[in-house]
Amino acid sequence: MHALIDCVHHRYISIMALPVGSPVVVCSDSNSSDHHRHQRVQQVVVESPAALQLHLHRRRSANYEPNTWDYDSICSLLSRRPLHHELLPRPRPRPLPLGSQQEEQEADNDAIASHLQLVATSNTDIISSEMESSVQASLKDSVRRMLLVLQEKEHDDVRSSLLLKTIHQLQSLGIAYHFHQEAKDILMSMHQHHGHGLGTHRDLDLHSAALLFRMLRELGIPASTDMLMSALREEGDKITDSDALLAVYQASYLAFPGDTVLDQARAFAVGKLAGRDDDSDCTHLLLPLPLPLQWTAPRLQAMWSLKDDDHNKSVAVDPAILQLAQLDFNLVQALHRRELAEVTRWWKESRLGEYSFARDRVVECFFCAACIAPEPHLAECREVLAKTGALIVHLDDIYDVHGTMDELQAFTDAIASWEHRDDDDSAVVMGMALPEYMKAMYSAIWTTSAAAADRVLEKHGYDMLPLYKKAWHELCKAFLVEAQWQQQGHMPSFAEYVSNGWITSTGPLLLLHALPAAAAVPPITQANGDANNGAAAGIDYPRLVELSSTIFRLCNDCASHEAESERGDAPSSIDCCMAEPWCAGGEEQARTAVQGIIAETWKALNWEVVVAAASGSGGNDPSCCSSSATETTESMTTMANLCLNLARIVHCIYQDGDGITSPTHRMKQMVKDLLFNPIHHVL
Repeated sequence: MHALIDCVHHRYISIMALPVGSPVVVCSDSNSSDHHRHQRVQQVVVESPAALQLHLHRRRSANYEPNTWDYDSICSLLSRRPLHHELLPRPRPRPLPLGSQQEEQEADNDAIASHLQLVATSNTDIISSEMESSVQASLKDSVRRMLLVLQEKEHDDVRSSLLLKTIHQLQSLGIAYHFHQEAKDILMSMHQHHGHGLGTHRDLDLHSAALLFRMLRELGIPASTDMLMSALREEGDKITDSDALLAVYQASYLAFPGDTVLDQARAFAVGKLAGRDDDSDCTHLLLPLPLPLQWTAPRLQAMWSLKDDDHNKSVAVDPAILQLAQLDFNLVQALHRRELAEVTRWWKESRLGEYSFARDRVVECFFCAACIAPEPHLAECREVLAKTGALIVHLDDIYDVHGTMDELQAFTDAIASWEHRDDDDSAVVMGMALPEYMKAMYSAIWTTSAAAADRVLEKHGYDMLPLYKKAWHELCKAFLVEAQWQQQGHMPSFAEYVSNGWITSTGPLLLLHALPAAAAVPPITQANGDANNGAAAGIDYPRLVELSSTIFRLCNDCASHEAESERGDAPSSIDCCMAEPWCAGGEEQARTAVQGIIAETWKALNWEVVVAAASGSGGNDPSCCSSSATETTESMTTMANLCLNLARIVHCIYQDGDGITSPTHRMKQMVKDLLFNPIHHVL
């Protein structure tokens, strides 16, 4: 008689004592259009019990695409500086801003031109850091004077519109961080003047009201929806301004939980935009509508905006702003390239990329790090994000594909022990050494996190290593749960899945490493365990971290569900939705439901930014020390931005597939444009 064996889940369906030479029917997954697994059957002959065990425990393979980047060429970037023509735009005299003095403007143009001419006529192809800084400083001074001149005008709708459009341009082109305080002061002044969002905004046109509303909420100011809706109601069906409608569309994504009027405003704006004629002035922007700004990594938005010459000309971006944006983009890109070279060299030395069963994606991980923490001063944050991300991708493949259950349990226990020695037996669990591929993984995790903890201890005086250990262990435990689901064929409820899934997204571990590296003292502690039942203490993450990680998990599932189903991986959120009694519409309904949950999670995340801003400022407590309050505010702002940018970059990399597992042409081009291709424009 045959024994039926399910190789996919490594379990016996029925088993008998088998003599040597007995036939065995082995079931394995075939492609399926739904969450019910279909199996194909093959017959093998058991030559010996050992041979049967070898067949049953054969390691799965995901056949991941190999790395396509030339690491040697990337590492060579460490030995050279960028050429001046890669960094600097060619200037032209810019028109005078409203109300400026001609003498000041001409002197400003002359100063910028002289700096660039000096570079252009230099005998060397290498631009000095002093010259770069001088040109950048001149351009920043020019933009600050422009903002100052606009502020000095009388309060009126024209002045408000110009200021808001200018700040929007600074944001879109990626240089708003140079003028953060100036922009914040302007927006708060306008909020004060226009009645704190209480419906007294009739002097603001719809475009201006939408811009102000969005920017205030981005700052963590809970501006009332009346600010936007009063202007929208006033113009109603008469609206023909595509820029105003697009601004309403963008503003609607700053909704809080319960802001249903913003959902209605978005539907109205989309409907009006979709109904315009093909020859209208907005066809280059719409159908389909772009990913909303709130869901887009700012660094990528800056890159796309700088490359959109036609749009910049149509909206009359000031040449000084464009010059500064192009120079700043290229300078930051040159810095990121050198950092990438350092991280790539570290990855090569780790030798983890030599294991063919796992994805080698260190360049893509650095790309994500550069989008999460793009500002120049966040170099340590980018480094630890990229290194931790590359390790996580490798670890994920160990748990998802390569490791046996015994090995995965042993590795999880080894991480819990967090013992490390310099000899070959650095990871030993209950007398059993880990296999070599796991030893390499264990060592890389320990050394990377220990080095990160040492830097935090040296700079900030607190020890993050116990929390890093706990976070790695919690991630391994969550990965192990998914491996058990896969082996046992278990379909968790959607709630059970998400409870485990926001940890397996790896967002908490990434942010735990990133926050202290960015000088944002994380309000993250090890929670108390339950002494009554012996439950171990976990990590008490802020709500910002949990929400951004949930978005990470669900976006990843939407992109990878099909490929993972074909491989027979653990169920995704799509599978779990399809198994719910209310989901009678199959995969399409499940995907729609998950997308709706992502949108609602974003609303909660928007609100948590307001909570973070309020806690950072100390609320209305006058006893707060001003310097301490400022530091706390900056720390909370940094934490909020890192969490937001994590959620934003996952939308970008998973927009048309799994950009990490199987990088598409679009993904590869984004990496090239962001890290390797400078902006070349003749202004």
